[in-house]
Amino acid sequence: MSNGNRLTWAAISGTWSFPESGVEYTGPEDASQPVGVALSSRRLRNGRMSASIRLRNPGEDAGRLLLGYNTVTGGYYSAGLGGYGRAYVIDEHVPGRRWQAIAHEGHVSQLGGSTAYDVQVENGIDLLDRHLPHPLEGYQAGLFAWGAGPVTFENVIWSAVGRPRAFVVMEFTEPFDSLYTEVIRPVCEDLELEPYRADDVFRPGLILQDIISGLVESDVIIAEITPTNANVFYELGYAHARNTPTVLLARRNGTLPFDISGHRVIFYDDSIRGKPEVETALKRHLRSILREHQDTSIA
Repeated sequence: MSNGNRLTWAAISGTWSFPESGVEYTGPEDASQPVGVALSSRRLRNGRMSASIRLRNPGEDAGRLLLGYNTVTGGYYSAGLGGYGRAYVIDEHVPGRRWQAIAHEGHVSQLGGSTAYDVQVENGIDLLDRHLPHPLEGYQAGLFAWGAGPVTFENVIWSAVGRPRAFVVMEFTEPFDSLYTEVIRPVCEDLELEPYRADDVFRPGLILQDIISGLVESDVIIAEITPTNANVFYELGYAHARNTPTVLLARRNGTLPFDISGHRVIFYDDSIRGKPEVETALKRHLRSILREHQDTSIA
């Protein structure tokens, strides 16, 4: 089902209607569990999501933007209006432990039942000046509602924030530095990807924090795995555990660890003649990932 923003919606729980003018939660399927979740065809990885939300009964209902939906566990975050007796709320749904408030401001009495409130969330920034307790487990986004309803969501909009990002994992030595500056960076920039390595970040703090941020916030990971480097394989394992799209590079005629041997790897020759070949292969892989990232089908 689609609305005027050409989004496709799937009702996961509760009853929903999807008119051209917006989205409306019309009530629960079971009065003992008055919760509604609707997933959209868009993902929130590096972007912004906003909507105007109207609660008929602010004292009983809630309406929030939903992000980080994990299709395996059913866990997610929500940010918006109502719940816990508060006006503005961020909470987390942990399967088996129900909902847990992360941050809240104001009293629910501050919300007017006839007023539409503009709510916006952005991946990669603090919400209500709070860090989320852990990174998003998924990038499926949607809407959350609680109560008897109706709860209306109008002008649901997704917008990109900057270019998609490619985090590059490799040893910071030659010849890999040259591979990064002469091949990986130009290919990414040609595809309008923003490439960076942990040593591109110049700020105080632990480099591990920069690495984790890069792994969590990037749209694709590019890993050079020729040397048996513990740090590189730690970061690669972290990316695989998060199901982040990953492109592997390795010099030809090397020996790969057993756990990597089943993955698709771009092998290259460390020579002038080998440069066009690895550029072409890397560009082909990245284009494929970007097409999948832009796909609007329900996952």
